[in-house]
Parts: sequence; C-alpha cells; structure tokens
Amino acid sequence: MLDEVKYLGMILDSKLNWNQHLQKIIRKAQTTFAVVRCICGKKWGLRPNMVHWLYTGVIRPSIFHGALVWWPKVMQKNTKIQLGRIQIMACLAIMGAMKLTPTAAKEVLLNLTPLDLLIMAEARMALYRLQPVVPKTVAGLLFIGKYVGDSILDMQLDHTIPIYYHSRIFNVIIDWDYWRNKNPLFPLDALIWFTDGSRANSGTWSGIFGIRPNRSLSSLWLNLPRFFKPKYMPFFNVCVTI
Repeated sequence: MLDEVKYLGMILDSKLNWNQHLQKIIRKAQTTFAVVRCICGKKWGLRPNMVHWLYTGVIRPSIFHGALVWWPKVMQKNTKIQLGRIQIMACLAIMGAMKLTPTAAKEVLLNLTPLDLLIMAEARMALYRLQPVVPKTVAGLLFIGKYVGDSILDMQLDHTIPIYYHSRIFNVIIDWDYWRNKNPLFPLDALIWFTDGSRANSGTWSGIFGIRPNRSLSSLWLNLPRFFKPKYMPFFNVCVTI
C-alpha cells in the first residue's frame, strides 16, 4: 500500500500533513532559482526587473498551487521558516544584496509580502468567492473562516444572480442580394442608416447618414476612450436623432 499519491499536482500522504508536498514545492523553487542564478549576477546577466518578474510571475504562482487545500500548513513555525528561505533567495537574486541584509528590509524595498501571508490570503479570497454559492457551515469554509476570516466577509454581499432575456423585440435583416448587387430590398417603413468613424490629427470623428429619414450628422469626440469613440458613438447619434 502506498503512503502517498500525487493528484492534480499535489502530493497526498497517508497522514495529510502535507510534508511531502511542501518539500516538493521547495525543491522545485530552489532548482528554478539555481538556474536563474546561472544567468544573472550583481553586475551582469538579467536585469533586476526581469528576475523580479520571474519570481512573482512564474516561481511564486507554482508555490501557491493548491494552496486552498494545504494552507493550514503555513501556520506552523517550521513551514514559515522554509518558505522564508525561498523569499530570501529571491531577494538576493533581485537586489544582489549582502546575505546579512535583514530580510524584512529587502521585502519592503521590493514590495514582496511574506509567502505565508500570501498563501493565507489565497484561502481568504477563495472563501470570499464561494460565499454566494456555498453555505458558510460547510466544514472546509468554516475552518478557513475561523483562522483567516475577516469581519468584512460577514457583511451583506451585493452579489446578484444574472437573469437573461432571450426574447427579441426587433428583427435583424441582412439582405445578401443587396450587398452583392447593390439593389436594396428593405421594407418601406424601415429606417436605413449608415455609420462610420475615423481618427484624424484633430481628433476622433463619428458620422451618420440616413436614407430614411434623410439626415446626416458628424461630430468630434475628445473626452471619451479611444476604442469607444469610432465604434459606439455613431449608434448613439442614430438613437438621439430618431
């Protein structure tokens, strides 16, 4: 009978104390840092911002994998020390500082939160996401709320269940013969509008032209986001004109 098994990237041991899983992610992080240290030095190699990105964007997320399940492990003093060593390696690789420099000072300068606090924050965020759909009395959520909960999580949520209305009160007519032969075949009571938008040195212009009714309008927009101006403002002008 096996004492441990790997499932979804996490090592489950017979006692569920997460020791084997923790050792695995620590070895993986140390191996990755060993590779990074081979391509950077105090005065050569990767720039500090690149090393910082490798840590926060690649190495640190790999440590957080499955943290929702094994986060109670970080409450142990020995685990905090082991995770702190990884943070020390990251700070030294990014800053090139001396080893005797206080870790807390390096974390403040690099804006790096201790790993144990970030892992507990991951559990807290999971509790917040699951609140609208899962009762708080569920054993796992109750345990999270007891140790890493916050009074703000007890406030009333503004979560709203979306309601979709699929009925349409209008018809969309695409006359393919018109687009191929330029011979319009629209109903007599249809409103026919053409819209367009373009950007020039003077700003972003949107224009509309109507066949029925016979109207035309162009306007300059300066105080709206660039993607919003040429795409949506012509339709807004049509609605206002109608």
